[in-house]
Amino acid sequence: MKPKMVVFGEDWGRHPSSSQHLIRELSAHFEVVWINSIGLRQPRWQDAARLVSKGVARAPKRCQAPFEVIAPRVWPLAQSSWLQRLNHRQMQRALADVGPVDFVWCALPSAEAYLDLFPGARVIYYCGDDFGGLCGVDHEPVLQAEQRLLQRAEWVFCASEVLARRFDHPAVSVVRHGVDMRLFSHSRPRPKALPKGPVLGYYGSLAPWLDYGLLDTLTTVLPECQLVLIGDNHSCPGALLAKPNVHHLGRLPHDQLAAYAQHFDVALLPFLQTPQIAACDPLKLREYLAAGVPVVGTDFDAARDYACGVQLATTREEFVAMVLMSLISRPSVAEIRMQVLGQGWGDRADQIRGKLQSGRCRLQASTRFTA
Repeated sequence: MKPKMVVFGEDWGRHPSSSQHLIRELSAHFEVVWINSIGLRQPRWQDAARLVSKGVARAPKRCQAPFEVIAPRVWPLAQSSWLQRLNHRQMQRALADVGPVDFVWCALPSAEAYLDLFPGARVIYYCGDDFGGLCGVDHEPVLQAEQRLLQRAEWVFCASEVLARRFDHPAVSVVRHGVDMRLFSHSRPRPKALPKGPVLGYYGSLAPWLDYGLLDTLTTVLPECQLVLIGDNHSCPGALLAKPNVHHLGRLPHDQLAAYAQHFDVALLPFLQTPQIAACDPLKLREYLAAGVPVVGTDFDAARDYACGVQLATTREEFVAMVLMSLISRPSVAEIRMQVLGQGWGDRADQIRGKLQSGRCRLQASTRFTA
């Protein structure tokens, strides 16, 4: 019988996070129950539509998720005692049919508030972001919850060395992000939506941590190049989107991104220098490499491990020069892809399983406790 794992993550299927990739792989070895997002900030007026949608949302059908998904109706990051008690009762009702649990995977520090619903279960903290620098988070209460979670966690898995250095914990391990090699390396035809000419591409949320001034300079200095942006727009200035060599394609399903990435002439990582970026290990970096495309980015720690086809700039002038160099002379697709061989999500999941199985914490000997 598989050990049972309850996972506190973001909303299943909303975007392909590292937790979703890892848990999908781990579900071959665990009976998984996924709990949709319980939030990392107090709701604001602009969140009203999302709160309503979550309030009426149902869990994905089983054909959309490989395991049970629960969408609890709780107030995000509740601070008042009465709301906390209400949340606790709501979560207890949502978990009524889950049964005995062996492991609790916490990708959100706010999950700490519900750990007492799983007496004796072993706690895993999976830290994929610096919650003290992450945009859209109520930093102080989240960091306080993170400290309480660290005291309960038996294992801490961090997505980068920078994150791991933040924690004084006896069982901290770095588990870098992986990549779906089959999806991104399988040759695909050029999408019709891509413009003619050299394509400089980026996909992901057009968020506050992108350097839009840098992109404006790039499109001005290289007017013959076409900047393609794929993702929801949260912060990109209208003046940049209005330029004739800038093309915003909006958000696309994750399984379509490989076709676009493979036909970028240069893939971009135009990040601002922030604590969030310093600690990040962006999934798209390995996806670009698996697609066999040269990458030009601003300098951040996680990208320094890759030398072939990855250039990191510290100034706007360097960034533009590196894009030109990548257009003129680029390594072979095979050389670029070779750097991420053995870095699939299955490999990362095996790394985690090895930690869980080591020493006295073998899965075969785990004892179930009732939720």
